[in-house]
Amino acid sequence: MPREVAAGLVAARIADVSPTFVADEYRVSGVRKVGVVRIAGHDVWIRPKTSVRRLFAMLGYARAGSAIWEDEDFGFAADEDLVPALAHAFGWQASRALAGGALRGYVTRDDALPLVRGRWRIGDQLTRRGGQPLPVEVSFDDYVEDIAENQLVLTAATRLLRLPGVPADVVGRLRRVVRVLDGVTVIPVGAPVPVVRPDRRNARYSAVLPLASLVLSGASIEQRTGSLVGAGFLVDMWSVFEDFVTATLREAFRPYGGELVAQYASTLDVEGTVKIAPDLVWVVDGEVRACIDVKYKVEKHGRYPNADLYQMAAYCRRFGLEAGHLVYAAGESEARRMQVVGGPLVQQHALDLSRPTTAVLDQLSSFVRQGSCTEVI
Repeated sequence: MPREVAAGLVAARIADVSPTFVADEYRVSGVRKVGVVRIAGHDVWIRPKTSVRRLFAMLGYARAGSAIWEDEDFGFAADEDLVPALAHAFGWQASRALAGGALRGYVTRDDALPLVRGRWRIGDQLTRRGGQPLPVEVSFDDYVEDIAENQLVLTAATRLLRLPGVPADVVGRLRRVVRVLDGVTVIPVGAPVPVVRPDRRNARYSAVLPLASLVLSGASIEQRTGSLVGAGFLVDMWSVFEDFVTATLREAFRPYGGELVAQYASTLDVEGTVKIAPDLVWVVDGEVRACIDVKYKVEKHGRYPNADLYQMAAYCRRFGLEAGHLVYAAGESEARRMQVVGGPLVQQHALDLSRPTTAVLDQLSSFVRQGSCTEVI
């Protein structure tokens, strides 16, 4: 690949790249993201090992704690790449959401009008108009289409139209979405993305809004890196896997009470100088009852890293636990149990992401139901 592309991959923290003895040939390792990105005029595609349908299901569950997208919601072929699949799914759901026209809602506006409408802002009238009666400084509620839901959908559609690899038929559908939402404000690149709470008013947008948020979160690559890297959509697989496991285990622990806390901040030493933050701990009545670390990657040659075992053994020792848990995406190695001499039992759980999502969910939940984490109760 060209040197500029190699430099862009490193600059965007997409992967580690090292040169070889052959010109324009590089060794790529430590790939952290999947999707597509335009670097120095070249479209770089990074394909996930997990099928796109499985990836979408994981993304949906991680974001909502439930299966928010079913197979019939996707609107794309099983073997499509991530960006075409995302564009298909978004275009399909946006068209369904806008079939009855754009959603409207009330927005509070401040304006200067020739007559009183809503609430008269007397203080602003005196300071801005110097006692002049007109125009009148007022605040009023306007029933408009320029609301957060439509802004999210429109901005996602415009971002997708800039990405490489969007099929021609989907481009037409996305352009229709843009036309329907003419007059709605596009969220500027780098601006905060509004948070929309689902309710009865926006129920018909329930499937498209998570997709829109996904587009905007993945498309943010274009605002974070240098001039070599242009528009793109990238998903951090490590983050997706950890969020999926966290959402699933949070539901699995719910019947047992307590709280499943992510990135639990604590210290390893008495002086409090060595900071630790296990991925997940189950806290009951202020006491840590279980500790779980989530690891997406498996070491080369299919071996689980010894460092993970050392780390979990230290966590268990710190919290006085007899057992700790490591959750991996299944690679070449099988799950195993390791009894530390004079210490805790470290259990490794391997999730096969090629299986149906319901099977993966059940596998994750089963080790909680069977007492692996809750036997102290």
